[in-house]
Amino acid sequence: MPEIAFIEKYFFLLVVYSVIGWFYECIVESIRQKKIVNRGFLNGPYCPIYGFGALLDVLVLGWCTNPVMLFILSAVLTCTLEYITSVVMEKMFNARWWDYYDFKFNLNGRICLWGALAFGTLSILLVNFIHPFFLGLTEMISPGLFHVICLLLFIIVVLDVVITVAGFSSFDGKLKALSVTLNNIKSNLDTKVNSSNTVEKITSAYTKFTQTLNFQQVRLLKSFPKLHSIKYGNITDELKKFIARKRKK
Repeated sequence: MPEIAFIEKYFFLLVVYSVIGWFYECIVESIRQKKIVNRGFLNGPYCPIYGFGALLDVLVLGWCTNPVMLFILSAVLTCTLEYITSVVMEKMFNARWWDYYDFKFNLNGRICLWGALAFGTLSILLVNFIHPFFLGLTEMISPGLFHVICLLLFIIVVLDVVITVAGFSSFDGKLKALSVTLNNIKSNLDTKVNSSNTVEKITSAYTKFTQTLNFQQVRLLKSFPKLHSIKYGNITDELKKFIARKRKK
């Protein structure tokens, strides 16, 4: 009977742990924001950063049987991954997707002590209980069916990544155009012009801007309320306030 390839097995586990991470992230953010939040960079119910973090834990630290050492090492490992991911995504999209500045102990807003404690605790559960369970589950699926499942999952995830990145890639350019429009409004201000007229023009600019946003851009603005453009930070902050006011009406 043919065996399941290592890469297939761990790709499947990557998706499983990404789904578990998505549920964890949605629950935590829903509690923090006091409303239901559909969290995640991609469209599907999975957060790959959790999947990669989980695989790093089991592949790099699977040998560790001391729970205290496992807790410390996994906290360092997963927080390092989160920090690097934050930097890479910032460079790719000229935007900061999350920050922990509202937490007392944080490092450049990219990681925080609370996250390290949570990841360290979850890693103990993962290495000792969760991973052995799902690893055993993969052995119960016939290789033929497993190949089909992995192929379908791979196609879905790759398409999701392409659609998400393609959909959000124009966001920075749209912010640039909005920035030019707002600067033109402010530069053409006349002391005799009624301030309400200025507010109306700015409101109109934001309204037109939101109408140009595609599905991916709207979804990600909702999923990441702390999304902050590196180049046009003030505009993204005002944009989120504008969208919030529109929802309340």
